[in-house]
Amino acid sequence: MPNFAFDENQIVQHIVKYGVDVRPVLTRDDREKLQIYCNKLIDQYPQAFDTLLSGPERTLIQKTFVAGNNKRIELPTFSTTDRGFCYTFPVRLFIQNVEDFDIPDKSKVFRQAIEKFRQTFPDRRTLRVGVVDELVFDAGDVNSVEIIASTLNKELWKERIANIAVHLENPTDEYNVNVDLAPAYAQQVVQSSSGFVEKSIGFGISVKLDINNRDMSSNLDEQTIAGILTFAEDYVPEKLVRFLNDDRS
Repeated sequence: MPNFAFDENQIVQHIVKYGVDVRPVLTRDDREKLQIYCNKLIDQYPQAFDTLLSGPERTLIQKTFVAGNNKRIELPTFSTTDRGFCYTFPVRLFIQNVEDFDIPDKSKVFRQAIEKFRQTFPDRRTLRVGVVDELVFDAGDVNSVEIIASTLNKELWKERIANIAVHLENPTDEYNVNVDLAPAYAQQVVQSSSGFVEKSIGFGISVKLDINNRDMSSNLDEQTIAGILTFAEDYVPEKLVRFLNDDRS
């Protein structure tokens, strides 16, 4: 069994996504109002949004982040989906080195963005809000397939599986709490005599935590949305790490 324990200090990548289910869903007829809404986000929250890209099927806003080596990284921070829309905020990324990009008060930005959406689209109902934390834990040179497989009881499975993904559902009375684990591999591009090749530099474990409200029967009010965000913020990373380590303390 691999000697491995999850630790907050091992997090080399962390992205937070806020997803919203709205009804009725947005259509092409809403494109003009959606662009007005996006421009409001860019004007009022430049720390999170700066470039609007609008197409016939999808609308998104990108934000340019500057890494420690002055490398500019463009990431979508708002996008429409088939069910509503999604805000994506990086917290930590692995770019040659671990880089922190945490946006101050990102949950506050999200809550205010929801209110502006309701003002722009008063006929839409907000039925579900979800917070998805996507994390990668550095496993060093320990094979991450073996780490995840070590949780299994069947020895033959542990010995022979080449890959593994685990989906866990741990709901409370109010919230769905879903955890997905899968192996991850850190690679870098290096030059050799035969050209540029990808070189493995270690193993990782991808952990996706998805928390959302279970009851979708009514339009969510501001207090309910705040409760979802608070529950998710309290869960990551301390409670999540204890859960992954099977720690009941």
